[in-house]
Amino acid sequence: MKKLVYVICLSITALFMGSCDKEEALELPLQGKVKVGETTLATGELLSIYSDNELSVGYHPLYFQLTKDGKTVRNDKLSFTTLMDMGTMKHASPYGTLAYSNQYDAYATYAIFTMPSGESGSWTLEVKADDKTIAVPVIIKPATAGNVPVKTITAKDGSRYVLALVEPSKPKIGLNDLHVMIFKRSSMFDFPAMEGLTLAFHPEMTSMNHGSSNNQNPVDAGKGLYKGKVNYSMTGDWRLFFTIHKGGELLAEEVYLDVLF
Repeated sequence: MKKLVYVICLSITALFMGSCDKEEALELPLQGKVKVGETTLATGELLSIYSDNELSVGYHPLYFQLTKDGKTVRNDKLSFTTLMDMGTMKHASPYGTLAYSNQYDAYATYAIFTMPSGESGSWTLEVKADDKTIAVPVIIKPATAGNVPVKTITAKDGSRYVLALVEPSKPKIGLNDLHVMIFKRSSMFDFPAMEGLTLAFHPEMTSMNHGSSNNQNPVDAGKGLYKGKVNYSMTGDWRLFFTIHKGGELLAEEVYLDVLF
């Protein structure tokens, strides 16, 4: 009988602890993310901005979470832009729209930073809420040595485009998902996502003078995103070459991004 009671007590304890773990997981949907900025809005909400890692040159997912009195709240009028202030001039970079995510209990989006913070200038996220804009400073580090995850290119017609690597964010030996995004620089502050392009692609390991097989050209997945496959047959320095067409018109050829892992 004592043994039965002991077993029942253990089961209840385990059930209680399991419930606590689930509640904690639900209460901390952004656990493991890195806080990259924070400010208090004019309406009193605390805005905390997170990403998967510390921000650096290239593509980064962002999560905007609003809290008030210790509880998450929503404001579907929230919006943002990126801004690089170089002193004598200012410019933006490609960024997404905010969309509420139940998974993260926050507004999810992305931004692509085209240069690091430093002597050349400083980055802010210009957050607009209820017709008032607040500048949230963020630090953008250089890309890891040997990596070129984003590039601004000049097309054959003189127009400017931004090509950015999205995936793989953690490359491995073998076949990887290859996701890239392409934007047109219509102005220093306007970067519409480009759809309907045709991309041809091949990787080369520059130090070993060879490529790899079974790669798949990225195809249009909407909103400026193109999805394909890249085969890294070994670790090292890889250069991803892209040729880009719009309809039958060649926009750019042999444009490359570098990956070192």
